[in-house]
Amino acid sequence: MSRYPKRAFTLVEVLVVIAIIGILMALLLPAVQMAREGARAASCKNRLRQMGLALFNYESAKQHFPAGYVYESGASYGARTGSSVFHADANHMGHSWGSALLVYLEQGNLSDRIRRDLPAFAPENLISREQQLTVFLCPSDAYSQGNFVVRDDSSSPIEQYAAASFCANWGSAWGRVDTPSDTSDDVNLDATPDQANGVFYRNSKTRMKDLLDGTSNTLAFGERTNGHIKDENNKPIIGVGGEHVVFETAWFAAVRDVDVPDDDHGHMVLFDGEFAPNMAKGEGVGADRGVSAPHFDSAYFALCDGSIQNISRDISIEAYRAMCTRNGKEVVSVE
Repeated sequence: MSRYPKRAFTLVEVLVVIAIIGILMALLLPAVQMAREGARAASCKNRLRQMGLALFNYESAKQHFPAGYVYESGASYGARTGSSVFHADANHMGHSWGSALLVYLEQGNLSDRIRRDLPAFAPENLISREQQLTVFLCPSDAYSQGNFVVRDDSSSPIEQYAAASFCANWGSAWGRVDTPSDTSDDVNLDATPDQANGVFYRNSKTRMKDLLDGTSNTLAFGERTNGHIKDENNKPIIGVGGEHVVFETAWFAAVRDVDVPDDDHGHMVLFDGEFAPNMAKGEGVGADRGVSAPHFDSAYFALCDGSIQNISRDISIEAYRAMCTRNGKEVVSVE
């Protein structure tokens, strides 16, 4: 028999060890989450850089930037091709800046597959428009990965477009936010798609020399999730009167809705500067046109000089709108 008594942990000792482990885990988890978010942010910025480089290569080859999206009315398309059309006022093209940049993003095979002579919603473009592309997805945007923007759920197969996390700069906008009771001065990418002062819009062919504000002062691309639209207090906006409650961001095209054929839905591929990043207003008017990154406090942007900038939601609306214009000749400070 052993002369030494056997010793075990007491209940108090076990509880103390568990408590210490719990404290260490509580301290460690936020650090791990921050490290993961840092890695995701770095990947997001890298993808924006890829898009910026592709934009430069496109401009070098074509002598202008790609169109925000291509527009041709159904009436014009029918007269030109002799084809039947869905609706005379509906856009029968829609192909976007994202589609135009594919060949410069090492997606030449997919680019060759797209029938750019046919509407984005044509059956011949079904396989292309449903392609999920990593370069157009922010790793922090869980809503867009593997998801689609549906434009016609009555068709078979459903007409849908691969979701994306980035949109291009249409320009500054104003209207209801400035004068809530007066809609006569509303200027935004939905109501006035041709009155853009940014880089990308309907059938745009902006040249480098058109950027009078300077490439380092002009936004090119920004982030936008496909999750619920939230207001400036990070609260979900409740849809009223048919307002959207989720974003509709895609890379392939801006496409009409079968229920609203004369609406281009330019906000599928573009953003305007009516609201600062992540600062949509609670009434839901125009909330789906702005930038809403998966980070509450800020959003990443690619500027026209290829640099990447993190812009806080607290930026003054005047400074933000100045960065959205290509030729406002403003002196911009985001400090």
